[in-house]
Amino acid sequence: MPSDDRLWRERLASLADQAAPPSLATDRLRARIRRRRGLLAASTGAASIMVVSLVTVAAAGIVGGGDPIGTGATPGPSTSAGPTATTEKEPGVYVCGDRYDHPGSTSEGILTAEVSSVAKVNGHSGPAVTVTFVATRAVQVISSPPSLLQVLYLKDGVIVGGGPMVNNPGDTRAQSVDAIGYGFVLAPGKPHQQQLGPRELLCPSLTWSEIWAEPDRYEVAVVLGLLEDRGEDLVLNVPLPHAVGSLVVKAALPG
Repeated sequence: MPSDDRLWRERLASLADQAAPPSLATDRLRARIRRRRGLLAASTGAASIMVVSLVTVAAAGIVGGGDPIGTGATPGPSTSAGPTATTEKEPGVYVCGDRYDHPGSTSEGILTAEVSSVAKVNGHSGPAVTVTFVATRAVQVISSPPSLLQVLYLKDGVIVGGGPMVNNPGDTRAQSVDAIGYGFVLAPGKPHQQQLGPRELLCPSLTWSEIWAEPDRYEVAVVLGLLEDRGEDLVLNVPLPHAVGSLVVKAALPG
């Protein structure tokens, strides 16, 4: 009876004869390799995106003043390194109810002006105002047209009307007029008169009938802007409410 070793050897030899030659399933192997490479690339790309994102956020925290991820910082109000000064400027408009305390000045440089006439037209409209200009040398004056020169009606130093630049109480919207659009010639001994016409605007709750009932309580102020002497030309700029160098001429209303 054959031994066990001999039987195992015969069986192994028989299996070896029946087996096919050794080979590799290359198609399946290539597919597996492609899948593994794709997964590796995807994971590498995701890691790269995460790194770029974290760097971007950290840079934003440094440049933009924010906090990078992971710091645990909580945003809060910023504090200044030193004291801050707050300056309030007076509004650059003429407003009903505002005080106009300019004392009035009839001369500025080579130019002198005066309100030569304040004439009552009737009891329901404003007065007709005339201004006379004189100069110490021959000069061409450049200004706004007469109808756009600034006139204020004042009561105890408070604006109660005028024009063309007067806003209602509380209205601080910007005001403007034609700055340059008119001119006249002055020479020593040759004054020039400008008839400004009436300014009808009155502040709310006031009427011309009330004004003409007690005209001695009111006055007219003609406000001329800062003078700009250019030699042969003299420019009258548009007047600003609080300009110290403005030429302001005043006169009482006729009784």
